This record gives sequence, structure tokens and C-alpha cells, in this order.
Amino acid sequence: MYAETADLHERFCPGNPDWGHPPIEDDVRGTDEGWGLVDGPGGLFGPPIVRWYPTVQWFNGERFADHLRSTSLYRKLDHDVREPLLDAIAERIRTRMDDRASRRYLSVLRVGQRTGRR
Repeated sequence: MYAETADLHERFCPGNPDWGHPPIEDDVRGTDEGWGLVDGPGGLFGPPIVRWYPTVQWFNGERFADHLRSTSLYRKLDHDVREPLLDAIAERIRTRMDDRASRRYLSVLRVGQRTGRR
């Protein structure tokens, strides 16, 4: 989705260091950064069981703009920048993407079974 609207992001808020492609799912799965302790959970828990749950949420242009409005990346923009940018993104989705855009999520579940040792 970002690739389809990168020009709009640069037009309305050029040089923003937060703009860019989100990480690729395989890259996220290949790192433990931000996911908490993986190895050596201490004597209280056995090795963790990890499950990944990829999901896709679909939006029309108006709803996608509403969704972006709720995220910190866009909320911190000045109103005079944010609203024209989001209006342009909604219009791009309506006119170039048949009013259908996806947002991908990757959730992780990490469970450790208590060993009984203290």
C-alpha cells in the first residue's frame, strides 16, 4: 500500500523519516527483536512455543484514511498536513485501486509452560 502512495506522502510531508515500507513478514519472523525473551526463560518456564498469525484487513478509501487517522504516525502530523494527505490517499484508493486496499498484520503468540521448578 505504501508503494502506491509514496509520492503522496512525499508531496504533503517531504523528507519525513517515518515514511517507508513496513518490514517484510519473513524479516519479522527472522528476528526476535521486540518479541521478548526467547531463550533462557529461567527455571520457571520451559522453552517457549511460538505461533504466528498473519491476517489481512480490507478497506475502501474512506475507511483506510480513517484507519490511518487513528495511528500515531499520522496523528502526530499537523492537521493542515494530515487531512490533505489522507484525503489524497483515499482518492488514490478509490480511483486507482478500485476502492479496495489491504492492511497486513502479523501477530505472534509466545507461550511458556511452567516447569514447577523454583
